[in-house]
Amino acid sequence: MKILYLANFDLPDFMSDMVFHGLRSLFGPDVIDYKEAWYMYDDFRKYWADRVPGRGMEYGRGLTLYGKLPHLYVDYTDIENKIKKHYFDKIIYGSIWRNMDYFTEVQSHYNPNDIIFIDGEDGIDIRSDYLHKGKYYKRELMNGLLLVKPINFCIPKELIIKKVPLKEKDYATIIPGDKSTYIYTEEKPYYEDYQKSYFGVTCKKGGWDCLRHYEILMNGCIPFFPDLDQCPENTMTRFPKKLVLEAMEKIKEGNDLAFYEEYVTLLLEHTKNNLTTEEVAKSLL
Repeated sequence: MKILYLANFDLPDFMSDMVFHGLRSLFGPDVIDYKEAWYMYDDFRKYWADRVPGRGMEYGRGLTLYGKLPHLYVDYTDIENKIKKHYFDKIIYGSIWRNMDYFTEVQSHYNPNDIIFIDGEDGIDIRSDYLHKGKYYKRELMNGLLLVKPINFCIPKELIIKKVPLKEKDYATIIPGDKSTYIYTEEKPYYEDYQKSYFGVTCKKGGWDCLRHYEILMNGCIPFFPDLDQCPENTMTRFPKKLVLEAMEKIKEGNDLAFYEEYVTLLLEHTKNNLTTEEVAKSLL
């Protein structure tokens, strides 16, 4: 399948980047990353200082999503004429609020069923003027809207551990909001901390969805997620809310963790089957 993926790709944009990762993993160089997703590739660190001068590794310090894809040869030439000749099977806008390049040409040559808009912002606003012009996917979806479908964060499948590891402590080191606990700059020790912990604390930030939720799950750890019961029904629809809420309820009841192995195993399987970038990308197509 030939796909044109339009995004700014100047700085990381979690939702857009996750979908691109899934599509490129599925279809290789047939997915054209317009403006080039340079920070997604395995050689991205040597470009960072030049492309983003004066800035450190924000956006999760470059962990989990970035530098994971091989830097393949991709034909970036003649994009406008390829659109006009209907060269692509699908046109995907990775962020409807940040990049709508070529939309006049796209709308003139493509059926709305073959145009996909991704709205991965923390806010709840919808670009209603585009609802009839393509398929609209919204991350922080507060209400059930006929023409808007939910989408949520996800992680590369190769990062999900194969089995639940032995546990050494109750809670992982990082506590959201407490910057003194943000001690990890490399993936291995960061992941290992979750792997040896029964629970990892996470929470709603700018929006309900957060990469940390999935990093906890992929490392065989149960998220401890205060106020998860208040998360809107149409937001984080793939996240295993019911299982996580049940596990937290058992903790509050003073359970002796006899329940733990059953729940953490179910959560890890759910993560493998539902929360990968490839599964979310497939759901769009």
